[in-house]
Amino acid sequence: MRKEVAKPGPAVVFVTVHRRMGVFVALAVAIMPLAGACDSGSSPVAPSLTPAAPPSSPAPPAPPATTRYHLSGRVTTEAGSPIAGAVVEVDHGKVGGSTTTSFCPSVGNFCWVSTQTNGNGEYVMEFQAGPLRDHAIGYVYSFADGYETNIQSVPLGSPTLVQNLQLRRIRTIRAGEATVVSVDSASSLCSDLEDLWALDNRCEVVHIEASHAGTLAVEASASAGGSFVPRVFWATTGDYGGIPVRVSPSTVSIPVRAGTYRIFVGIPD
Repeated sequence: MRKEVAKPGPAVVFVTVHRRMGVFVALAVAIMPLAGACDSGSSPVAPSLTPAAPPSSPAPPAPPATTRYHLSGRVTTEAGSPIAGAVVEVDHGKVGGSTTTSFCPSVGNFCWVSTQTNGNGEYVMEFQAGPLRDHAIGYVYSFADGYETNIQSVPLGSPTLVQNLQLRRIRTIRAGEATVVSVDSASSLCSDLEDLWALDNRCEVVHIEASHAGTLAVEASASAGGSFVPRVFWATTGDYGGIPVRVSPSTVSIPVRAGTYRIFVGIPD
C-alpha cells in the first residue's frame, strides 16, 4: 500500500578510493529524494540484454485467461528527447492454462515479451499475464546504447497501462573527479540484471575508473536537513581484488584492481 511521507532533504555521498598509501579518489554525490515513498562480493557474470527474472514473492491467483494487458509509453532522455530504437521488455507472471504472446521458459514462473521504440520514442505491446509479485504484473525494462537500464514496476489494476521510461546517460568519473546525481521518482529500481536485485530501492549509477589497485571505500550520508540514510550497492561484475565488505547500509569497502566499477547509490522506494 502506497503512502506519502514527508520529503527528506538532499543527501551527500562521499566516495573515496584509498591506495595502499594515500588517497586515490574522492567523489561527492548529491541525491535528491523522492517526494513520496512506498511502504513497502559476488563473482563476475557476463551481462545479458534479456535479464533473469527478479525474485518473486508468492503470487495470488492469476487473472482469467482472457485478460490481455495493453502497455504503452515513451522512452526519453533526462531532457525529454525521444530515444528511437530503445529496447523495451516486460517480465511478467505466467497465465496458467492459456496461450500467450510472450516467451515462457520451461522453468520459473515468468514470461517475457519485448519490442522497440519508434522514431518518437513510443512503444506499444500487448500480452496476457498473471502477477509476478503480489502487487505487480511484473517489471518493464528499457535498454539503449550509452544509457543506463531503467526498470519500473508494472502494477496490477487496469488492463490498459501507461509507463514512460527516462534513461540516464552512462556517467563515468576518474580518480580525483566529482559528480552530482539526483535520485527521484523516474530513477530505476535498483538492479544490475545479474545478482543484484534490490528492487525496494531506486538507484542512480556512477562508474568509477580506478587506474591503480587499492580499496574503493564508498560512504553515503544525508546532507543538512535530511534524516534518511542513502544506500550503496556494487555491481556483480567487476575485476575485484577481493571480497567486498558492507560496513553499513551506506558504507561499503571494495578491493579493486585497475578498471571501471559500477556503484549504485539509492534510497528506499
